[in-house]
Amino acid sequence: MAMKRSLSNAAHLLVLVALQVGIGTTCFADAIDVSALGGNMTSDLPGRHALQVPANYVTDPDRRALQISGFADFHKAFTKSEGVGPKFVNSSCGGCHVENARGPVKFSNHGSFGKTIVVQISAKSGLSNNGAPKPVPGAGGVLPTQTKGFKLFGTWKEIEGHYPTSDKTKYRLRFPVIRYSGPGFTHRTTRFSLRMTPPVIGPGLVDAISSATILALADPSDVNNDGISGKPNYVIDRRSGLKGIGKFGFRAGQVSTEGQTTAALFNEMGLTNPLFQKTGIDPEIDETTLERLVVYQQLGGVPRARNQSDPDVIAGNALFQQFGCNDCHVMTIRTDSGAPSELADQDIHPFSDFLLHDMGTGLADTKREFSAKGSEWRTTPLWGLGFTEEQFAGKQAYLHDGRARSIEEAIIWHGGEAKKSRNKFMQAKKSDRAKLIAFLKSL
Repeated sequence: MAMKRSLSNAAHLLVLVALQVGIGTTCFADAIDVSALGGNMTSDLPGRHALQVPANYVTDPDRRALQISGFADFHKAFTKSEGVGPKFVNSSCGGCHVENARGPVKFSNHGSFGKTIVVQISAKSGLSNNGAPKPVPGAGGVLPTQTKGFKLFGTWKEIEGHYPTSDKTKYRLRFPVIRYSGPGFTHRTTRFSLRMTPPVIGPGLVDAISSATILALADPSDVNNDGISGKPNYVIDRRSGLKGIGKFGFRAGQVSTEGQTTAALFNEMGLTNPLFQKTGIDPEIDETTLERLVVYQQLGGVPRARNQSDPDVIAGNALFQQFGCNDCHVMTIRTDSGAPSELADQDIHPFSDFLLHDMGTGLADTKREFSAKGSEWRTTPLWGLGFTEEQFAGKQAYLHDGRARSIEEAIIWHGGEAKKSRNKFMQAKKSDRAKLIAFLKSL
């Protein structure tokens, strides 16, 4: 199981005070100090700088210079003469991952999408022999929305409900309904999965988590009978050609930062690269550029958790555990000793087990990915969650397709293996729900 860190002195003092004055009924002593979300890679720089600038812990001048030089490559808008397209979604990494964070989720007045949302598609016939989704002839694995001949439209549908508590607080949820078409296919003749662009937070630390650590958290047969059966997704590592444990992407479809980066370069930008290239033709992204892009992401800082001495945040920390949220959103994981020196042997707080969990029919789509079914999703890391609200100021979006407009909505959408935790949240007092959300916003 994941290791737990002790409370900081300041937080410990507040816990003692809270217990003495008897605030609420929460056991504050359960709180875990997660202030340094990224371990030594935690950054105190404000806003986007926390993600884009190398953490202070990166002291090797050559590594720092390599990370800094990657900024230009990540945010550069590639041109057609440089190889982008002809089929593509965006011309730059930073065009989707705005300020290294999420991309906005929005439809235009006519229902068409912008350039920061992706529709992964696959052939209706299923998976290839190696387990990968079969590409759609003439399109590939991603709908090229910025290419002539391909169309994508969507609308939001809403449903209403109320909490089963005495206050009967009402809520409204939304979900997307999309349709698309391309030469010879439509949404009816293919499988699809709508994806918002995730934040680029701590990928180097995720690389540094060993497969053994993730497997120790897995329980695919639910041997302990707790209703949670996290399982790894074994996917193809294009660098080695072998299968490994996926850690990146909403369905854990890539094993590494490099794999995630090269797949996005090829599928979303149409750029060939060392892992996606045509035989006998030099790739449009060479090994040197790819290294800068990967190191830029790996050595960027992780924002520090805020307001950790606030009594409501401390209470929310304890409630997070009491509701069982940390059964999947594992609060503390240790990186491997064999990782690069900046990333090795650290207690970090990604709030994920990087395993697949069945989240129920409400969040399911039609696309499979290796062993992941349409209702199975990798536990999304929660570090940097509060940065989303700061970045989009009232237009934030959560979950894999951006349907949730608030953290509260995201929690209510949880089903399947997460249903028990969701129910505990919904049956809690309104004041306790607010404390949990205050904790999540502090991350």
